[in-house]
Amino acid sequence: MQENCLNALYMGVLTVFSKFKVPNMKQRRYLLDTTLRDGEQSPGLYFTSEQKVKIAALLDLYGVHQIEAGVPAVSKQEKEDIIKIIENRKNAVISVWSRLVPADIELAIDTRPDIIHIGVPLNKDWVIDQLKVCLNLINKSGISASVGFINAFHSKMELMLTIAKILLDFGVTRIRFADTTGTASPSLCRNALKDFSEKLEGRAELGIHAHNDLGMAVANTIEAAKAGCLYADVTINGIGERAGNCDLAQLVHASSSIFDWGITASAAKKLQKEIRRVL
Repeated sequence: MQENCLNALYMGVLTVFSKFKVPNMKQRRYLLDTTLRDGEQSPGLYFTSEQKVKIAALLDLYGVHQIEAGVPAVSKQEKEDIIKIIENRKNAVISVWSRLVPADIELAIDTRPDIIHIGVPLNKDWVIDQLKVCLNLINKSGISASVGFINAFHSKMELMLTIAKILLDFGVTRIRFADTTGTASPSLCRNALKDFSEKLEGRAELGIHAHNDLGMAVANTIEAAKAGCLYADVTINGIGERAGNCDLAQLVHASSSIFDWGITASAAKKLQKEIRRVL
């Protein structure tokens, strides 16, 4: 009798607790795949139009949050490829990359992406005035914008904060720190992004673009994510200019116990195999 009562009590407790969802303790972070933009800058690498569309479709299918589809100013063919990727997209956010040049911005607008990302050099006197011109063009188009600070980890914090406040006034909240020369360290990434975010009182959504010249692209990206960075630039197999970029599968595998990247480590590995078949 006592055993039956205990069993009944146990089942009752299980029934009650089954109605409550256990919260996911992992912090959400987002993958931004730049295989089709920075990845194609690998020496000797060239994607056909068909390959680009297939790669984008696979990234989309496997749950990659954002795809940087290319640079519209490169060529007429590049523009057409990007437009086709956008037309075929199912769920992923599609962005394009542009220099801080009004004519390039106009070409980017023509493709009608979700986001136009502008690479901003931090050593030019004309940057602020030029940035305002470009942001006004994008605002008129109704397309969202994000901005990347070139060589951010070796630039003056004061200048980046000045530009960031202008961006926020324009309604642009996404700012990407690019380790353009691939010489940043994990501690530098963590401290710089934490300090930057605090000085802006958390109003900016930060991203990191890490290069692998010193073999630390994954480590730098993880430390940036720990510091609150929401978006991580990655490429398939870590391809990219010079020594490459942060490897998608390696990043997810190394940090999936800490972060929810929207894709499991096993799925990320399978995705890379599928894309290798396309190449």
